[in-house]
Amino acid sequence: MGNAYRQIWTVAGVALVSLCGLVASSHAEGTGSPLLDEASSALPVAVTEPLPADPLDEMLADDDACMQELRRCCCCPGWTHYVIFDLLFLQRNNQAGNQPLVVSDAGSPLMSVQDLQPSTAMGVRIFYGELFTDTLGWEVGYLGVYGMFGSATVTGPGNLNAPSPLGTAVNNFNDADTARATYFSTLNMAEFNLFRYDCCQECGPTRCRLTNCQPNCHCINYLAGFVWAGLDEQSNLSMACCNPPESASYTVRSSTNYFGPQIGMRGRREWQRWAVEGWWKTAVCGTSGYQSADPIVGTISGQERGPVSASENGVGFIGNLNGTLIYRLTEVWGLRAGYNLIWLNNSTLAPTQYDFSNVASSGTGINDNGGIFLQGANLGVEARW
Repeated sequence: MGNAYRQIWTVAGVALVSLCGLVASSHAEGTGSPLLDEASSALPVAVTEPLPADPLDEMLADDDACMQELRRCCCCPGWTHYVIFDLLFLQRNNQAGNQPLVVSDAGSPLMSVQDLQPSTAMGVRIFYGELFTDTLGWEVGYLGVYGMFGSATVTGPGNLNAPSPLGTAVNNFNDADTARATYFSTLNMAEFNLFRYDCCQECGPTRCRLTNCQPNCHCINYLAGFVWAGLDEQSNLSMACCNPPESASYTVRSSTNYFGPQIGMRGRREWQRWAVEGWWKTAVCGTSGYQSADPIVGTISGQERGPVSASENGVGFIGNLNGTLIYRLTEVWGLRAGYNLIWLNNSTLAPTQYDFSNVASSGTGINDNGGIFLQGANLGVEARW
């Protein structure tokens, strides 16, 4: 419409110049026009208000519904914020050696640390991120796995023993009728990442009613940040004999903290309502391991060992892999289902802290050569806006 106004004024100017030419010509010939004479004698009119604005000369507002659809169709990515919430179902395997916990009278192992592998446990993963420039973004995330529990029980006719020499010194740790070991573990992880993203739009059939473009957006993110992980564990060995039962127990607690820089890569490829996403992350971390043990007391032998503890620092590794399939319910919401692999090494695992020696320094060392490997599914939702 602005162009139309300009064309009208141009035509009017040309007509006015031509009219002036005719007037000059008529005056030169000694003739005149009453209409032109009246126009020439009229007073000039001042314009005090601007001409009305042409609405199409203005850019659409960012919150305009039409502009939002243009952004979804033509911008890649068409969002600046995202949230992920996943439920995790993870099976755990320990790198914990095979130290015997219960032996027979003949010295044959009846229970070992490997018998305490935790069963499948549930957890959660939550991430929030933003894109703050055309190529850079940040995110913060949390992962927690709770209720990792394992146990083992053996029974016998008074022929169960803890390994010597501690098993011989504590009266309830030898010639027992029952022995039971339990293992509890919890993992918490938090991370903060900056990332550079590189996105491209795939050509294909149009879906947007305003533009001829394909809304499928494929992105690769290069991550760098900081990660912390805390592994907290407890294990207990209880043995009982006699009638009425008399028991003794050996309880150890441990923790491992990881902290260090992290790098990784994440990719996402979309096809209309479907998308595939995956990432790898790796971190070389400083570790801080700690273990402690409760007093060991026999019903007849009394306290054989008081409370002890130890700590040690080292270097560990964290690896994280994920592959997820997404189905978009709307432009914002989507359903997620995928598979995960998580690996931590140089861990201070509770069952590897049992020390069945019987000297003054017993229980004051620490074994931080363990590791855990988690694998399993994730189910959740995401939002992008």
